[in-house]
Amino acid sequence: MDADSAKKALLIHAVAYGAVVALCAALALSHDPPRHWFVWVAAGWGVGLGAHALAVWLNEGHHQTRLLAGPHVRGFAIHAFVYVGVVVVLFGINIAAGRHHWWAIWVALGWGLGVAAHGWAVFRERRTREHPSAERDAS
Repeated sequence: MDADSAKKALLIHAVAYGAVVALCAALALSHDPPRHWFVWVAAGWGVGLGAHALAVWLNEGHHQTRLLAGPHVRGFAIHAFVYVGVVVVLFGINIAAGRHHWWAIWVALGWGLGVAAHGWAVFRERRTREHPSAERDAS
């Protein structure tokens, strides 16, 4: 997908996000004013929209620094962003639902191990490509 198509798709998703969140807010506030459940819709979908925006931004040529030059590194950056965003939302839900049981920590730890393994694999592969002798010396 070229840069203009990606930006157009992001704009369409952002407009849909705004419309759905506004509709949810109107429904929640008109039928059940003390409950602001639409915030969780906005937060959850917002993480995905933010990840989409990050992907579009990272794939633009002038933002591709040496660190984010490879597609695997950009993929890891997007996954790490989504992980942090979702974990923040889950802890928000955990706090709102009651702090007597911290269930969000298990999601953060389990998923965090997967994200850490992804990062290790990406940066280990990158290191061996950039410095092949370092891998031979380590063994």
